[in-house]
Amino acid sequence: MIPPAIRSKFPYCPVSVDALAVPRRPGWSVRDVAAHLLMPYELSVPGFVVRLIAARFNFDRLADRWARRDRRTGQELITSLAATTSVKFNVPGAGETAPLCHLLAHGEDIRRPLGIRTETNAESANAALPELARFAKSGLVDGLQFRSTDTGWSSGGGLPVAGTASALIVTLSGRSAAIDELTGEGVEKLRSRLSRESAT
Repeated sequence: MIPPAIRSKFPYCPVSVDALAVPRRPGWSVRDVAAHLLMPYELSVPGFVVRLIAARFNFDRLADRWARRDRRTGQELITSLAATTSVKFNVPGAGETAPLCHLLAHGEDIRRPLGIRTETNAESANAALPELARFAKSGLVDGLQFRSTDTGWSSGGGLPVAGTASALIVTLSGRSAAIDELTGEGVEKLRSRLSRESAT
């Protein structure tokens, strides 16, 4: 779980029930992302294993089914999201920062399509960014040096890539939505890697 004091610095709940219908990417709406945010809080470990087998060990397929099959009303989703401050994060082997990384990455998935820009808390962002870089998809960060222009975090070595913590959170999560917000000699290499990933 994430303490309310930290959660309050990253308000990810949509501003209204109507906002849940806003698309994030082809095939998914903001509502789907909100439902996905709840998955590690509501899906037990045995339930996860059963669904993973049913999805032929394809996590993305499992997550997609979970989000699309959720039948709660918008208000019920928002209420459930607010309640996760006191619910266990059910991911086997997940580290202490896993809930925060989950919240930050998918919080950006929700806020950006809605045009909601909030100030990034440096302490929380700097706790999550190392983990996002560490577990980034294979090859994404190789030969690149990342630097957050608003929180002071940096990592890696090679061609420079700089941007706000918000933009780096999105990018290290494997999304291309913030690539144009980044600067540095390594941006085009990073853009190419993200494009290849989205094409597979």
